Amino acid sequence: MKSRISLQAMLCIALSCSAFGGEASTTDLIRQRGLVSLGNTARLQAVIEKARRGEPITVAAIGGSITAGGAATKDAKNRYVNRLAAWFAKNFPKAKVRAVNAGIGGTNSYYGAMRLQADVLVHKPDLVVVEYAVNNMSDRGFAESYEGVLRQILRDPQKIAVIELFFMHKDGENAQTWQEMLGRHYQLPMVSFRDAWWPEFTAGRAAWEDLYADVVHPNDTGHILASELLIAVLEQVNGQRSSGQPAPEPQLPSPAISELFADCAFSQYQALKPAQQSGWSQSADGKRWESAATGSSIEFDFTGRVLFLGFDVDKGFGSRVTFSVDRGAPQALKPDAHRRPLARDLAPGKHRLRIEVSGAPAAGAPTDKIHIWAIGSAGFAQ
Repeated sequence: MKSRISLQAMLCIALSCSAFGGEASTTDLIRQRGLVSLGNTARLQAVIEKARRGEPITVAAIGGSITAGGAATKDAKNRYVNRLAAWFAKNFPKAKVRAVNAGIGGTNSYYGAMRLQADVLVHKPDLVVVEYAVNNMSDRGFAESYEGVLRQILRDPQKIAVIELFFMHKDGENAQTWQEMLGRHYQLPMVSFRDAWWPEFTAGRAAWEDLYADVVHPNDTGHILASELLIAVLEQVNGQRSSGQPAPEPQLPSPAISELFADCAFSQYQALKPAQQSGWSQSADGKRWESAATGSSIEFDFTGRVLFLGFDVDKGFGSRVTFSVDRGAPQALKPDAHRRPLARDLAPGKHRLRIEVSGAPAAGAPTDKIHIWAIGSAGFAQ
């Protein structure tokens, strides 16, 4: 889920527009459109000064499958977070630079808020790029969890710099409106690949297929062009060094939406321990609890006002699974329920989740299973 790139490998990466064979290139106009806001640059200035002194630098990114790169990129070094780290290595060769890629396909900022501590902040990053404009829906609930991601990063004692990055679907849609509102609230640098390149597509000056592997995932060229927008921010901030005193860092403001996802608890894989279970077993790799048995049940304790469940169900199996909280009425566990909180607006304090397999499989149906791999909660500090 996370990848690192060595200093030696990063030094081999060319950072010019000619690094790829396509015709698309980042013009000044595209670069200007892509910069939504420079925001307050105090933290970015501090990161650059740290690299200038030759101190270790960690550049991280959290997001969905776009950040992860996956099959859309043929060479991992071209993924935008690796190229961003390569910029530091090239410009500050005495600094030991590390890249952490915490992109996971199919996930949004609800899941991001839950796993941020374990997958990103544990690495003590100096700079984090947040990418959820595609996997988030454009509504208040998703924006609330996105704000939780931002607040967790910004209040970290390390004084981490943040850049928001907005990609898009093939129809040009994304969740930028809400995320941009939050970026302005926190005075963050923001870069929009959508704003930069959508006019090029609609005018016929660039073809979607030149920058994208499918309807949503940028290919190597797309990642390189996205990195150029991010690098333009770093170069602009780096150029501010000779212009006088560094920008004063603003105080962390009150939440724009809520503090709900600023405090999260998350257990996954081997750390996931049920309070009790009947008819369930751990998978061979120990990373999931599984069951196919009618009448089987499993229970987990959690604390908080919001409940998140990480799970997968085999095809056709979801209709047989129910959940309840604190012995409430059982509800159907829908296959896509992992994309949003399973329950929210709970009373503060401790709760118990119960998952039960109810009903026999259809005659001749395969022995499908439900797989539970994580449980998280938010709002326990309120």
